[in-house]
Amino acid sequence: MKNVALILTASVVLAACTGVNGNGISLGVGLGGMLGNHVGIGTSVNIPLGNNTPSTETTMPQDNIITHFDANGAPSDSGVKNGFYRKLLSKPSESEYLVQDFYEMGGSKRTDPMILSREQLHTFRVQPANGTLTVYAVNGNVMQSQIFKDGKLLK
Repeated sequence: MKNVALILTASVVLAACTGVNGNGISLGVGLGGMLGNHVGIGTSVNIPLGNNTPSTETTMPQDNIITHFDANGAPSDSGVKNGFYRKLLSKPSESEYLVQDFYEMGGSKRTDPMILSREQLHTFRVQPANGTLTVYAVNGNVMQSQIFKDGKLLK
């Protein structure tokens, strides 16, 4: 019976030190029993005590990759050979996102930075409403350069 009390006390103490998702504090309460002299089984309930809402730093990917695209420009959950990825550089305003596209293999730039709307973030073939769209080949040569104003191509 002493062993059961010791295990119960140890599990409560250890569980009380556990954070939820690395943030905040939680309390774990355990109840268990012994089978033979060496095996313990039990159950526990985790009760959050602190603020467990992740900060914006943890919800944003560290590398700021918004999405990946396959070689044909279809969205992909992860990097694909001969594919591309779009990286968030900054957010100048509530409705604008400064992004840049890169080649998956080697990480060389595919475009110069451009401002896109939220609706355009996961679409491969996009153009800025205002500004220049410059697209580069894998070797760094300019393949295309176009200027847009109010969503219309100027040159």
